[in-house]
Amino acid sequence: MCMNKLVKKMSFSLGCRCRTFLLVLTALLAVGPLMAQQLTVKGQVKDQAGEPLTGVSVTVQGSRAGTVTDLNGVFTIQARANDVLRFSFVGMTTRTITVTNASPLTVVLSEDTKVLGDVVVTALGIKREEKALGYSVQAVKGDGLQTVKGVDVATSLTGKVSGLLIRNSTEFVAEPTVLLRGESPLLVIDGVPYGNMSLRDVPSDDIESINVLKGATASALYGSRGGSGAIMVSTKKGSGRKGLSVSINSGTMLTAGYLAIPELQSVYGRALKTNTDGTLEYVRSGDGSWGAPLEGQMVKQWDPLAKTMTMMPYLPVGKDNFANFLEQGYILNNNINVVQQGESGSFRSSATWVKNKGQYPNSMYDKLTYSIGGEMKFEKFTLSSSLTYNKQTTPNKGFSGYTAYDPMYNLLIWSAPDWDVRQYKDYWLVPNEVQNSSYTAGNNNPYFDRYERTHSMDKDILNGTVSLTYDFTGWLKATLRSGYDTYSNRQEVRVSKGSFQGAGNATMIPNGTEVWGESQKGSYNIGLSRGYSTNTDLIVTAEQKLADFQ
Repeated sequence: MCMNKLVKKMSFSLGCRCRTFLLVLTALLAVGPLMAQQLTVKGQVKDQAGEPLTGVSVTVQGSRAGTVTDLNGVFTIQARANDVLRFSFVGMTTRTITVTNASPLTVVLSEDTKVLGDVVVTALGIKREEKALGYSVQAVKGDGLQTVKGVDVATSLTGKVSGLLIRNSTEFVAEPTVLLRGESPLLVIDGVPYGNMSLRDVPSDDIESINVLKGATASALYGSRGGSGAIMVSTKKGSGRKGLSVSINSGTMLTAGYLAIPELQSVYGRALKTNTDGTLEYVRSGDGSWGAPLEGQMVKQWDPLAKTMTMMPYLPVGKDNFANFLEQGYILNNNINVVQQGESGSFRSSATWVKNKGQYPNSMYDKLTYSIGGEMKFEKFTLSSSLTYNKQTTPNKGFSGYTAYDPMYNLLIWSAPDWDVRQYKDYWLVPNEVQNSSYTAGNNNPYFDRYERTHSMDKDILNGTVSLTYDFTGWLKATLRSGYDTYSNRQEVRVSKGSFQGAGNATMIPNGTEVWGESQKGSYNIGLSRGYSTNTDLIVTAEQKLADFQ
């Protein structure tokens, strides 16, 4: 009887343990999917003033997931509960937040005070200690812009100022887009706002410092023009050392080229046709590369050197056409400046020449800037002035977008790999009449496009400023300042006779080349824009120390 009781107890104990194990296993299986469930986390990133921050990097620590905030500072990212989100932005302190649920997040980033300078230029063009200002400002010294000098000063500002987004274009000669908290800031040079100029028009060698003023308070002086903040440029006036000094510097920077070039298939060529004598000949009036295999068979093809149709092995000789078409790009930056510093004033003259060679043939950009300025002090008067002339030219700035005007469109997308672009540098078959091309319709010879289908630019900019300051007492002074700028921008789009411009009645000429009706005309367009702006202000400054407040 005792044995029966013991057996019953053992059975009951084992049964309980089995049920417990099954309950635990079921619970684990139920919790597993919950732990792996993805959450859609949304939110907005702002600065301490409540303004949205554009371009903030939002990443999930320990994973490859990441995104950036849009123009309104808004972001959306996939994460799990207890994941850690990391928010980072240039000039701001990095912040991390642990995900608990899918509730919207509001993230505030504070400025990293280590990147701020001690003395800055205010919206009035007056130097003040930064801690005495009631608005956000960041300074960049001129030396930091001259380490690596490119075509545009804006490029050198990339990553140096919080809230300032520089979008560098991949198009030749195109200026970077400068956005301050998602809006276009006002450009102010030596205290004068200019409506017809950009940072490209100011040589980096002439810049003493750049101060970026944020918020409506910082640019209240300029009304609606400065509602998005201002970029204050202070130019050099003198060396600080008495006597005459001459400085010459020159730099060369080579472009690395495209990081990657799409591979062109090299198996098939264009369509082939059989002539009455039984020979094969490729079709020259159509593009594409889904025709006959390139297997070395004898095919009648266009010989660009002999400039006639010739029987040749049909091979993928142009599989690297785009890479072979590109040239080495570079940027030359040369500057010479003369400074005379005396007891009662200073004088500075500077000349800068920038030459930018693009990767496409006939891609050349020249920028010549000459500036002269100085400052003179006589008793209680201080007179300062500056004058700058800037000329920019290019024979062909090219055409952007998905268009047959761009050789990339021709060489990578539509043409077959059965012709070698390097043999077509002599792009005239009949000078100024018919182009030398593997095709007789559709896409032009790429060299013809670069030299005979052009978009040229000739731009002149002149700006100057004069200011007179009278010091009444040690704490009261008045400044009368006036600035003027004017520009002229002439652009021409020229298409030479012989371009394949469109459909029309084709005419056969010797050597089997077809000439389209419209290509006999050519085209020419010209655009001229001019403008000017003036700005005059009277500033009375009083600075009196009343007492020391501890």
